[in-house]
Amino acid sequence: SSGINAEYGGSSRIATKYNLRCPSYEKKGLCGHNSSDPELRIGRDAFWSTGSRTSYSMDWNLYCSQEYKHTMIGSIYFAGAFFGTLLGGTLYDIIGRKKGALIGYLVVTVSTFGSAACTSIEFLYVTRVLQGIGVFVGFSGMFVLLLEYTPEKYRSIVNSSVLFFWAVGYLVVDLTGYLIMSWHWLAATGGFCYVLAFIPLILVPESPRFLLVTKKNEAAAKSSLKWLAKINGFPQDMSKLTLQDTSAEETAQISEPGFIDTLKDFKNYPEMTIQLLVQMWTWMVSGFVYYGFSFSWSKLGNNIYLSYMFAALGEVIAYILMVFPLEILGRKLSNIIFFGIGSLSFLIALIPYSLGTLTVEQLSCLIGSMAVAAVFGSIYLYTMELAPTSHRGKILGYCSFSARIGAFCGPQASLLFEWNKTGTLIIFATLAGLAALATMRLPKTKGTQTPNTAEEVQNPKIREDKGDTIVISNLR
Repeated sequence: SSGINAEYGGSSRIATKYNLRCPSYEKKGLCGHNSSDPELRIGRDAFWSTGSRTSYSMDWNLYCSQEYKHTMIGSIYFAGAFFGTLLGGTLYDIIGRKKGALIGYLVVTVSTFGSAACTSIEFLYVTRVLQGIGVFVGFSGMFVLLLEYTPEKYRSIVNSSVLFFWAVGYLVVDLTGYLIMSWHWLAATGGFCYVLAFIPLILVPESPRFLLVTKKNEAAAKSSLKWLAKINGFPQDMSKLTLQDTSAEETAQISEPGFIDTLKDFKNYPEMTIQLLVQMWTWMVSGFVYYGFSFSWSKLGNNIYLSYMFAALGEVIAYILMVFPLEILGRKLSNIIFFGIGSLSFLIALIPYSLGTLTVEQLSCLIGSMAVAAVFGSIYLYTMELAPTSHRGKILGYCSFSARIGAFCGPQASLLFEWNKTGTLIIFATLAGLAALATMRLPKTKGTQTPNTAEEVQNPKIREDKGDTIVISNLR
């Protein structure tokens, strides 16, 4: 560490008085606390460590040689997400998108309240694993459900709207963290927020497409459509409505596929396997770079709250602007461009030039992180449109699993920034560039029907001949 002068609000008087530099302080065995002033801590919290404000690092002295435990709080969360994405992918295709998401939100709500009562970092690690499981089972299930509600022409707008509020939540967390002095109460506030997430999810019905294609339950699909029609001001007499799954012959043997059946499908339909592997790579890169920056903004500014506020504002702007290229250029070309902008921005960040109060590094990293945020948002939509209905939950699970590998490593990038910032930016640029190249192998989804079976992925002409395989007749 270069000491408190550059990193903690420019507190040069404090740094000079106590010579607070981690290496020299560690030799005295005093890393984290100053013996003559117990209120003064060494670390990222030093500039606001007086008064009643607390943090994990301050309570458990996670500084200098112990700072890896702080980054592990982030990484261990994604260890739970590994299991969550695999579990969720199976749950969505067996019990449904809605029930799977509800289970996820229940787990994360209970574990978040539990984290507020933590008295040791080991206990916190346990709750963070459970939070990772719950968040990714819940959010991914909700996202699949939302996609299957939404017609293709509206998906870009709906996707961007959801992610816009995700980024607004980022701002709320930053503001809440500033206003709430105790991390225990901050965690409890997060638990109350998750309780609110239950309300809309309980009210909405299961996906009609899932009920008809996978469960073969026309009556339940009609009930779901009835609710959707009513809420949209277009009530229907379900007794006069006919639903027909024209892919029934192809899906009869693969509805609700088990683990072994899924493996056989990936062998029998190699195009689906190739697409999955490419998507897993792009998801892993986006997860690594996105969370690498999410945990590293404090290393790129003097005030942790302002740094994260600008990062959150960047995401808000990215999620608003991303809808235009997604609609005009399509998902494939947009993702290639987003990855390309990110790669180029990280290389430009290497230029040592100042633009007034901003440096080229800060501005370029902000643009690059916005581009990666756009990929992180649109990649869900692109994968959902590429994956067939019969395997959508599992494919999302496999892709999310690979993203969690990247996300697990991402928080460690905050340590890489201290070790070698230039090398870290080159790594980010290289990975983003390779992901752009890999995306070129994937097919476009703009103007095409969403596949329902693995066979339709292998042979897209089947979809073109059939049109939409969910046919609704006698609709007035």
